[in-house]
Parts: sequence; structure tokens; C-alpha cells
Amino acid sequence: MSCFGRKTLCGAWSFLVSLRPEKKDVLMIFNPTNRDEIRLRAIETASEILMREKNLSVRMDDVAQELSVSKRTLYEIFGSKEALLMECMKKHIAHMSQMLEDEIGREEDVLTVFLKHLEVLINESRERDRNKFEDIDKYPKLKKMFHEHLADMARRMRGFMELGVKQGVFRDDLNMDVLMKAFSAMGAMVNKECERGELRYDELIDGTIVVLLRGIAAPKGMAKLEKYRYKSNNR
Repeated sequence: MSCFGRKTLCGAWSFLVSLRPEKKDVLMIFNPTNRDEIRLRAIETASEILMREKNLSVRMDDVAQELSVSKRTLYEIFGSKEALLMECMKKHIAHMSQMLEDEIGREEDVLTVFLKHLEVLINESRERDRNKFEDIDKYPKLKKMFHEHLADMARRMRGFMELGVKQGVFRDDLNMDVLMKAFSAMGAMVNKECERGELRYDELIDGTIVVLLRGIAAPKGMAKLEKYRYKSNNR
């Protein structure tokens, strides 16, 4: 490189550093691939913090510190903390959806999969000091995405129920249209009560979803629910 070229590059570097005190931020500007990498790592790091803290109080400062970048860099990439939280939710939804599909293909019936997931959700609810989504009203776009996900799960539930009928765990005389409305109404009530925080999650599940499952279960499914009830009473 010529002397003129080196001076030009050094001058550009000095100018960028003067605008952004963090040299790591300057590196991101010179290398767009770095920006994409930081974005992916930020989503991963924020997701880990969300799981660890069990609520939505992840701080941009904490994410920036773990990534060794400035908070300004994160805001330049995502625009807002809510946008970062939305990316985390997208990641979590994709992961859970894939896991559900894999388990349905692996387990003997859909009821076994449902009960396993209920156990996981209840155990997670007991590990956190407060409802993870009690401050979701601070993030309207995130809340909208969350409820759209719940609506999508309700639509997919019909296929799972129909598969359960074929597998012999649910009765074959069910009115699926009415059943889906019942699941949707109960799910909405459970989530509303979770946001209020007056009742424990396991109480809500045992008093709504599990009761409904017992009402639609065939003898084969009832035997599985009795085992779940025994475990629930001894939690």
C-alpha cells in the first residue's frame, strides 16, 4: 500500500474512533459479517439471561458486557430492547415447535407429550420468584407476538387432538369445533391469571387444562392422566 493509502486509512480509522470511543464498534463497521455475528450472539446471550433470571428484566448493559461490545452497538443493531426480546421469543418459539414435532414422532401418543410439557412448564414456574410475563405490558409488540403464538398453538391443537383420537387416548365422539373453543378460552384465562399473579401456574393448569383432558380422555388416556395426577399430588 502506498504512503498516501496508509495515511488515508489511518485518517478514516481515527475519524471513526472519534465518533465511537469503543474500538470494537469500529471493527464492526469495517466488517459487516461481525455485525451479523454480534446480532446472533446477542440473541443467544439475551435468551440465556432470560432463562436464568426467569423474567423479562434482562438489561442491555448485561448483554453488552457479556459480548464485550458497547450498549450503543446493540441499539444500533436492534433499535430497542423490545426488538431484542422479540428475536429471543422467535428463537424460543422455533425451538419449542421443533421439539414438539420431534417428540410427537418419538413418543407413543400426543397425550404423553402434552403431559411431559406441562411438567416442564410447571417446574419452570416454581423455579422463578415471580411470573415471567408480569411486566409484558411494557412491551406491546412483544405481547402481541406472544398472543399470536398462543393463537397459532390453538389452531395446531386440533391436529394434535385428532391424532390423539386415532391413537386411542381421546374419545372418538368429540365435537372438535367446541373442543377447540374450550381450549382457547381456557388458555386465554390461564394466561390472563398468570399475568395477574394471584394463582400459581400449577393450580391453574390442574384446575383447567387437566380437568378438560380428563373429560375427553378414552380409557387408555385416563390411565395416563391418573399417573399424572398421582405425580401432581406428590409434587
